[in-house]
Amino acid sequence: KVGENDKGIAPGVYFRMQLCGITGHQQFATDCGVLLTPAETVPVAAALIRVFIENGDRTNRKRARLKYLVDDWGFEKTLEETQKKLAFPMRYFPLESCEAPTPKDKQGYLGIHPQSDGKHYIGVCTPVGRMTVSQMLALADVADQFGRGEIRLTVWQNLIIPGVSEENLQAALVAIQATGLDHRNHNLTGGLIACTGSRGCKYAAADTKGNAVALGAHLASKMILDQPVNIHLTGCQHSCAQHYIGDIGMMGTRVKIEDGSTVDGYNIVLGGGCDDQQFIAREVWKSVKADEINPLVEQLLCAYLAQRNDDESFAAFSRRLSVDELHSLVDRSESTIAAA
Repeated sequence: KVGENDKGIAPGVYFRMQLCGITGHQQFATDCGVLLTPAETVPVAAALIRVFIENGDRTNRKRARLKYLVDDWGFEKTLEETQKKLAFPMRYFPLESCEAPTPKDKQGYLGIHPQSDGKHYIGVCTPVGRMTVSQMLALADVADQFGRGEIRLTVWQNLIIPGVSEENLQAALVAIQATGLDHRNHNLTGGLIACTGSRGCKYAAADTKGNAVALGAHLASKMILDQPVNIHLTGCQHSCAQHYIGDIGMMGTRVKIEDGSTVDGYNIVLGGGCDDQQFIAREVWKSVKADEINPLVEQLLCAYLAQRNDDESFAAFSRRLSVDELHSLVDRSESTIAAA
């Protein structure tokens, strides 16, 4: 948000443009000084894509990203080339002159929330983004009948139905629950994110979506958290599920067992965050078999609830402990795994 200023920029709400984020390589995006109105965001994004198509190295899969072109060129040249493809001038405004954003509420969009026009939006939890055809059709009917015929998808693999009037709220909620989905947030399953996984991607080393759903069901049956914890499962080093910014992040890997074959497994990182909690998670466990994940995470979260300071978040808790101290919170013996 931009307030009154002496730089000729009209006060209001804008988007700031950031470039070169690639958390799978432990790198956050960097602000490049550009301030955009909502209407300018798509044209500028399209111009950037055209610059990349014309100048990026798309012959090498490992470097076929805009980030690498910007790394080679720098922000100044990248923005100059982007400007050439726009019909309007981009405006520049220093980040420090903008109002500081308010802290983000993890999973805060789930549930019922008022809109500025007097209507409401409903955030619906769709576990790891999976829905059946009948659920999709039913949600479309809810949006048409009770909203404004619109459904918005979130980066957390859930969805939002906007434009629901007060008198239609209860009927909309009943219809949503009839699909088997729920608007009520759960601090565990509401932030459970998984990439396509080995069922649909040749690069994935584990069945991320299947493992995530099983983990969510297991944890929900064992505990209640009073604060949201985001858990990200990604199938390989490409990090499509951005495991390094989850409270708990897992990257798929093949784990060798006694007979020489391999099974699904994960390397586990802890303490990641984004926005005002920006932090790259630390690797704590390597090559954990998928069937050991549920008891490990259960023990970890139980230790957090028992040993945290006051209302300390899981991210803060995991960051203040050493890797060895985190190891000591979990018993990985065969008897413990079997009991779970």
